[in-house]
Amino acid sequence: MTTATQGISLTERAARQAKNMLTKRGTPDGAIRIGTSTAGCSGFSYKLEYADQVEEGDQVYESFGVRVVLDGKSALILDGTLVDFESTPFKSGFKFSNPKEKERCGCGESFKV
Repeated sequence: MTTATQGISLTERAARQAKNMLTKRGTPDGAIRIGTSTAGCSGFSYKLEYADQVEEGDQVYESFGVRVVLDGKSALILDGTLVDFESTPFKSGFKFSNPKEKERCGCGESFKV
């Protein structure tokens, strides 16, 4: 496990949402895991889940009091990413601003680096 201060960060709004999710789950001092998976028509998709444990090779970041865990492979793709949370009357969710993202598919579900 590597603890780092840069690489991926949350906006204050995203951190607040993550803290709310962790608290509702009963793990207010827990962490979230952000990563990528091979999917969609463009190659990769973002994924966000609870991090119940930190694995060998994971990198751990902290942003506004929320611990964010990345696996080594995803860390290469997500370095420099800012995660925000948006809420509108029609949808709400986490939004990824990844400087390595070169193209996004038409439906917005996957991306290329």
